Amino acid sequence: MKKIKFTFLFLISFLTVSCGFHLRGNQDLSAVLPEIKIHGVNKHSELGRDLYRALTTANVNILDESNTILNITQNNISKRVLSLDSTGRANQYELSYKLSFSLTEKVQNESLISESVKDDIKQQASKYIDLIATQNIHEKREYLFDANLVLAKADEETRLNNDMRQAAILQLIRRLSFSLKKRQSKLNTK
Repeated sequence: MKKIKFTFLFLISFLTVSCGFHLRGNQDLSAVLPEIKIHGVNKHSELGRDLYRALTTANVNILDESNTILNITQNNISKRVLSLDSTGRANQYELSYKLSFSLTEKVQNESLISESVKDDIKQQASKYIDLIATQNIHEKREYLFDANLVLAKADEETRLNNDMRQAAILQLIRRLSFSLKKRQSKLNTK
């Protein structure tokens, strides 16, 4: 029986490896985004710590001053009741997390600003261009609530909020990678 189990596991692992499946691993953004400044989030907040960790893992230097700025424009968690029990108390909730961001770069040369922009607007503009326009990331989770297990359910809600934040940060990193690599390939073909 053990030989059959071992053979079966070996066969499954061999088929998985041979089909080309591999874990995604960490993104390496150092080629397209060597350094960045993060604006709109405190680096000591939960989002700030997680974002700094994810960008550092992606080989991006996070500086206090940089020409490339990651703007975090929205970071909201909301909670709504999905269903009620027979006594009118909530027994199911939906947690929503929204993260909005954009990536801008300081223009080094005035000629990079489009000519369609009027001179007076050029003067007022901070000489930044959008590398990635504002994008929104939405995450949702549902959980059942039990009034007899208030502490456990509060802990579950905290874990779900952390999970949504982590998933949003991973999406942000993937979007940065995809958009910047696409932009770089367009610039290289010109």
